[in-house]
Amino acid sequence: MNLFLSFIGIFCILTAGCLAPQAIPQTSPTPPPTTQSTPLPTTELPTPSPVNTPSIQFTRDEVYELFIDIAFGCDNTWVTMFSPSSENHLFISLEGEVNSSDIDFATRFAEEFNRIAPIEVFSDEPLNSRGSPIIFYPENSLNSLEKRFVTCQETDPVTGEPLSIIYKTVTELPNGDEETRTKIYLNANLAGVERNHYLQKAMLYYLGFPGQTYNYPESVFYYDSRSTVDFTQLDIEAMKTLYHPGIYPGMSVQEVRWLLFND
Repeated sequence: MNLFLSFIGIFCILTAGCLAPQAIPQTSPTPPPTTQSTPLPTTELPTPSPVNTPSIQFTRDEVYELFIDIAFGCDNTWVTMFSPSSENHLFISLEGEVNSSDIDFATRFAEEFNRIAPIEVFSDEPLNSRGSPIIFYPENSLNSLEKRFVTCQETDPVTGEPLSIIYKTVTELPNGDEETRTKIYLNANLAGVERNHYLQKAMLYYLGFPGQTYNYPESVFYYDSRSTVDFTQLDIEAMKTLYHPGIYPGMSVQEVRWLLFND
């Protein structure tokens, strides 16, 4: 009997163990996948650079000082200017060993100067055989010119050969007066931009700008330049001063200075 009861007890224990609820292991919930958003690269538009408008880098006094430098040269102490009008234009006569490039350059120069000057100085055809002479002369013949008529000359700093000569002959007229005639001789061996520089310098002489400056290296009129042909804005303003209503031929340096700096 006791054995039977023991058997019944063991059976109940085993049955209770089998029927006991099984513990479900706890698992951490899987987090939903995250999407990493990477911003698309954007192209930043460049900030436009401000437009640099050239500003005037000189004063009125500097314009007047440059004008005084270039209006008076080695062979004169007074204003010598061509006074144009609708019926009176300046003509240039190119002579000697002239080439087509010389003619083209002189023609373009005349057009440019007409745009600069407040009045028309050259006609549409500035070259004329009766005009102011610019003569391209052989280098070995320049030294044969009569020295007493040479008023100014520029020589090559290395060879000493003449590059440009201002030549003024004086002729006595039947009535006893003297007539002075100016010719400008250029070394025919000049070439390229150097040739253009001296041709331009000769034309500027006839216009009333025989001088040079020691203060502005970029200027066409700079004393040590042999290749500059492009006018600076200061050059242009100084040349315009020649047509100031108070300027007239024969004025001295002192008269011009008093007029301009007391205006």
